[in-house]
Amino acid sequence: MSGAEINGGRSASRARPLAALAAVAALLAGCAGIPTSGPVGTVEIGGDDGGGELLTLAEGPQPGDTPDRLLTGFLIAQRAPQQNYSVAREFLTSDFRAEWSPTARVLISDTPIVVQGGPEEDRLEVNVNVGAFVDATGVYTELPRAEAQELPYTFEKNADGEWRIASAPEGILLTSARFMSTFGTYPLYFFDPGWRGLVPDVRWFPNTASRADRIVKELLAGPSPWYGNGVLVSAFPSGTKLDPGVEVSSGTATVALAGDIASQDAAARWRMQEQLRLSLSALSDVVSVEVTVGGFPVEAGSGQPTESSYPVSADPLGLTERGFGYLTASTVDAVPGISARVEALGALGATLARGGAQAAVRTAAGVWSVSADADPLLVDTRAGLVDPSIDRDGFVWSAVASDPGSILAFDAGGGAHEVGSPHVDGAIVSLDVSRDGARLLLGTRGPNGSALTLVGIVRDAAGVPIGLGTPLALPISSSPLLDAAWADSSTVVTLSESGSETQVDLYRIGGRHDSLGSLEGGAQLVGGNAADGVRVRADDGTVWRRNSSGGWQSTGIVASFLATQQ
Repeated sequence: MSGAEINGGRSASRARPLAALAAVAALLAGCAGIPTSGPVGTVEIGGDDGGGELLTLAEGPQPGDTPDRLLTGFLIAQRAPQQNYSVAREFLTSDFRAEWSPTARVLISDTPIVVQGGPEEDRLEVNVNVGAFVDATGVYTELPRAEAQELPYTFEKNADGEWRIASAPEGILLTSARFMSTFGTYPLYFFDPGWRGLVPDVRWFPNTASRADRIVKELLAGPSPWYGNGVLVSAFPSGTKLDPGVEVSSGTATVALAGDIASQDAAARWRMQEQLRLSLSALSDVVSVEVTVGGFPVEAGSGQPTESSYPVSADPLGLTERGFGYLTASTVDAVPGISARVEALGALGATLARGGAQAAVRTAAGVWSVSADADPLLVDTRAGLVDPSIDRDGFVWSAVASDPGSILAFDAGGGAHEVGSPHVDGAIVSLDVSRDGARLLLGTRGPNGSALTLVGIVRDAAGVPIGLGTPLALPISSSPLLDAAWADSSTVVTLSESGSETQVDLYRIGGRHDSLGSLEGGAQLVGGNAADGVRVRADDGTVWRRNSSGGWQSTGIVASFLATQQ
């Protein structure tokens, strides 16, 4: 992500630093305590200092404020999103007040800021290193490394002779701690093209009374760019708008819409209702959803149950000296019709389809499609293949490790379908289709380091994969990547080398990342049900899991390989 994409405007640096603004740097960097008087105070609503939600009580400008003090107050007031940042707007001129757009972007920085001025007292510039940002649609992007930004401000005196801000970059500036206390994650749900499942598209919005309106507005605007080109679709007709908004009462969110809603068939109205229900379920006060058009309720319609979560067995799947199946320290629970075939092939790696009736298996001979009711079919005989994946439609995905452009999807008859290049460099380390079948996760290693890339899967009307969407690069470290996997619908995990140990990290798509700690000799990992389901196989075959203290402990299982569960 280039600096130009997050920069709200640049100007030449001024040489004279303003010591009077040192307090701003300390406050924004989280180095100072929260004052109990002056321009900002806080009231704790719940929890403790480690994670309690804080309601920021910002004050407007004070009589006689100089430009530097005015800028201090303005930056601090950006912590308070209530009533569309009404307090922060008090620091602006009357003309600029309506023009300034605080929701255009959020710059997130945990490094000290530098404020510079020049010979003119009506100009100041904030220099800051940005580690992440949120765009106008709520999409969060974590940068691989911090990028320097220059934020210019100009000042004018009003009719009362008081300084006010006449121009400022769009958006707001927060530390990560303040961002986490004032913004929340809100998954928007869109359908796969076959209308069978809903896939989360995570956004970040301010935790204000208007959250429901923001959720619905962005839902109606459509999915993120990397889910475009038919990867995910919406049931709402083009042109549907929120009119005037969402009202929540007694657990019911009444969504007032304008558009061609009522004339849609029952199935379409059901899908719209499902998108709204799941997207608004992130709000604790919403239990049900009702849609109105022109003030009149719209019948919800009817349809088939829609999948939005894809839980797998809590027991890892893999091959031990006892056989292939679901593993505990002392048992192997065989997969009917599959386990014996996998064992007979001499499997080196495998992925089990949802429902357990099909598997994709890698052997010395190549990649096989293994079904419970048919003989195994050798679908890919190319040399140097990675462990295959399998999607919810039974397509087996396979690729040559040395060539990211070699990805093929094989149908039930063994027919190969080209999907094009994912536009990544290096050798493929891991290839995993998401459980919803809409996305492909690629881990790669090359001379410039490691990369983790998410691409949407484009399908034709029959569900056949025909292409890949816009790639989304997740900001992993450059450490040598060993493996990657889906942990759930919106989270992926990686295993990488870290000195003499191996490191496990969790990445939220459209969100922040966390370290899951390190262990010795990690060679492979598989996902489960969120972070607690992650299992790591060491190079001696020992399978490890996370414990309650955040470390890693042996499961007592020794496996030749672990298999992915779809």
